[in-house]
Amino acid sequence: MNKIMPKRALVSVSDKTNLDLLVPILVEKGVEIISTGGTAEYLKKMGAKYTPISEITGNPEAFGGRMKSISFQVSSALLYRRDHPTDMKEAKELNIKDIDLVVCNLYPFKEVAAKENISRADLIENIDIGGPNMIRGAAKNMQWVTVVTDPSDYETLATELKNGGATFELRSKFALKAFSLTAQYDLAIATTLAQEFQADFPEVFSHDVKPLRYGENPHQKAKLFVLDNQKEKMSLAKAPILQGKEISYNNYLDSDQAYKCVSELALAFPDREHCVIVKHGIPCGVSSSTDQFKTLRTAWECDSTSAFGGIIAFSSTVKSEAAEWLTQQFIEVVIAPSYTPEALAIFAKKKNVRLVEVPLKKRDSHEWTVRSINGGILWQEEDEKTTMEFRTPTKKSFDNTKNDITKFGLIITKYLKSNCLLLVDEREGAFLILASGVGQPNRLECLTLLAGPRMKQKDIPVNDAVLVSDAFFPFRDSIEEANKWGVKFVVQPGGSIKDPEVVAACDEFGMAMVLTGERHFRH
Repeated sequence: MNKIMPKRALVSVSDKTNLDLLVPILVEKGVEIISTGGTAEYLKKMGAKYTPISEITGNPEAFGGRMKSISFQVSSALLYRRDHPTDMKEAKELNIKDIDLVVCNLYPFKEVAAKENISRADLIENIDIGGPNMIRGAAKNMQWVTVVTDPSDYETLATELKNGGATFELRSKFALKAFSLTAQYDLAIATTLAQEFQADFPEVFSHDVKPLRYGENPHQKAKLFVLDNQKEKMSLAKAPILQGKEISYNNYLDSDQAYKCVSELALAFPDREHCVIVKHGIPCGVSSSTDQFKTLRTAWECDSTSAFGGIIAFSSTVKSEAAEWLTQQFIEVVIAPSYTPEALAIFAKKKNVRLVEVPLKKRDSHEWTVRSINGGILWQEEDEKTTMEFRTPTKKSFDNTKNDITKFGLIITKYLKSNCLLLVDEREGAFLILASGVGQPNRLECLTLLAGPRMKQKDIPVNDAVLVSDAFFPFRDSIEEANKWGVKFVVQPGGSIKDPEVVAACDEFGMAMVLTGERHFRH
């Protein structure tokens, strides 16, 4: 447990909330409290004894409070390693006494910045310097020092101190929270001052920032910020570009869809070759077989019109036959784990084609995705769900020989824009997309206006194909429409209050349905 009961605590807070829950316990346990400025006055009113920080630093508070805690003595008391012989020897020689608890929060920069007509001088004065220094020093030395930055955690800490001291589990939890606080604080300062000085958005997410020619449209500025938002060290954002023009903002968005989809297919079917073609964020051609060139041609023929100018991702080393054929087409980007020397020589004839070399994304990379909205950023886990329940509620059983093509379709729907309906089949040993309807606010229209007419246009039999939905059918109307097109196998998550009606419709038309128990929206 490695419990540590502090002997000396540095208390310096802007927000005094809940101090009354913690300070009495420190006093009761005989902890020496060191304090500064307004916090010291607050402690005095509480009747708690404290040591002015000037007695520790050897210097008075100065420059209107800008200098209080920043000192060799304070930082040393926080940072030196209590189990390191040299550190301990130096601390003794320098008369450094431990500070093993820091209770600190920061000047209210965000709150001040949010006020109307705030002056630049007030903004600047509310940039905390000493606070982040103390917080980071204490958090770095979490092995020996406790740092608490959130007033809502004071009661938890008080309870632990009553029970003998702060455990390492609690110290590490608080340290992570502290680093998060200082990161958010610096981000708020950087973005606010960028607006104040009418500068570009600050490069706060990463030291690796790449300006792009423009954003979604030529009049929009854009940059690529490289994030460490997954376990894997290599990512699409970091991948080397072997040849070609600069990759654009839209190219990156399409490449992300193609790369993730082909990676997941490779994980599900490691003995097959996979090819994914994406256009405007939507996989328009996807195929899987035991031969790379066959897979490429089949994926292209899924929707050759949309494939024109598309992004193409492969699951294995690109060979010369595929490269030769692709140089006869108009394509933007090729993504693969590697390329043969012969393939690179062939692609060199098309100097504008971008070649990206990146290992396939691994299972459970724990990626976090980031999207912006007006005034905010949305973070979420990437949809890495791979377990699939196959439950058949219909009278007609679902043919077990269709399990692989069903899994193939379910993976692809994860990368289609919701609402989506996808028809997949196996032809001459190749899995492929027959037709799809995506991005419609009305699920029925995915079939009536898009997937259905595309099937009719291609004049393809669909009695052995599988229709996959990314979310449940809210009504039986989609089943009625699917029956008109000759569909006999349907896959959906289930979970609607209308599930019994949907199942009854399938039974009425002699259709088999599988429920997976998991939806896969992609907005």
